[in-house]
This record gives sequence, C-alpha cells and structure tokens, in this order.
Amino acid sequence: MATAETWDVYDPDLPLAGIRYGDIKARMLVVGLGDGTLLAVSPGTIDEAAFAEVDKWGTVTWMLAPNYFHWWGLPVWQKRYPNARIVAHPNALARLRTKVQGLDIGDVSDLRAALPKHVKLHHPPSAKHGETWVQVETAAGRALFVTDGLINEKRLPGFPVGWIMRALGFRAKLMTNPAFKRFFLRDKAAYKAWVATLLQSEPPARFIPAHGQGFHGPETASRLAEATALA
Repeated sequence: MATAETWDVYDPDLPLAGIRYGDIKARMLVVGLGDGTLLAVSPGTIDEAAFAEVDKWGTVTWMLAPNYFHWWGLPVWQKRYPNARIVAHPNALARLRTKVQGLDIGDVSDLRAALPKHVKLHHPPSAKHGETWVQVETAAGRALFVTDGLINEKRLPGFPVGWIMRALGFRAKLMTNPAFKRFFLRDKAAYKAWVATLLQSEPPARFIPAHGQGFHGPETASRLAEATALA
C-alpha cells in the first residue's frame, strides 16, 4: 500500500478534508454529513494513521465512486467500514461492477436522497464515464470537489508518462482535462455551458481537484470559468 500524505482539513467542524494517495497523487475527500456520519468520495489507499484520523471524525456510512476510474480504494474501505453503502452514477455502474467484483455498488440517487442541505452532487452532462462533482457549504464558503473535468497540475511526470500526457494536450496549469474532453464527453458545448452556469449560479470559494493543486479565494469561480472557456 502506498503511503499517503497527511490530511488537508478545509473545515474542521463539518468536517471536510482531502488527502492525496498513490503514485499519481490522486486526491480523495471526506465530508461530514451530520450526526457523526461521513461520506468518502473517491476512497484511496491510505495508511493506518490517515484512517485513524477518519475514525476520529465519525463513521463512514457512504462511499462514492465519482466515475468509473476512481475505484482503487473501494475494497479496502469496504473491509474497514462494512456497513457503508457504495454508490456511483448510472453511467459508471456496469464498469465498476466488473472492476471491483464482490462489492454491492448502488445508484447515486440513493445517496442524493440522503444528503443534508450543505452537500450537493453535480453530474456534468454527456459525461460517458459517470463524472460526479461534490459541492459542500463550509464556514469559509462553498467548496467544489472536481473529479476529472478540471485539473491543476504543477508538474507533469518525466519520460515516458509525461511525454504521452503532453502529446494528449496536458500542461502544468489549471485546465480542462484533455483526456476527459477528448474521450469522455459526448457534447463539449453542452458541458462548457453547464459549467459556466454552475459557476455563475453557485460560485465556489474553494476548488478541490482530484488531480493537482487546489486553491481558494474570491477569484476561484472566475479562474475555473476561464479554464473551461479556453478548452
């Protein structure tokens, strides 16, 4: 098991926290739902010390695979939290059930019906792999966790992985994920319009990406809008 970094705690009272894990340093999220219950988004392979922090915050009752690529830690987390329910978008279910056989993975609508008012799920239109974003109202403003649609890498890997990524259009900056745009969107115009509307109607104060560096502040929504418009 890869050793993870320590948790970044964005709101200690909810709680809301993220941690990166694995060789590609993907980020997962833990969200407090109230009454000591927790939602784990894109559960990853974290170490025992990181799990101990989760247990201090409460009990994981839900796990969300936010598309059919983000499933790596599900078996480990299900073993640790056997009563937690696993869900995903309908577009992701068939492949997830093949990838992680033996786990009961349900429809994300079950989770949506159980969410408190401070947590909301967003599903980009025409995303073939079941992309799901998570929005959380915090004491410091609205936070938005984006799975693969927007990335903010500060450095790309070396040869050969980095060379392949550059050939696909990846750059070390805030941008729409080129692979997401090229391979997983049926309608790029509809997606861009949807993101623009979301950022205008419910502007986030904090951006938490699954891939890359997050940021926060009054210009968060405008930076995300510009990155989307340039795609």
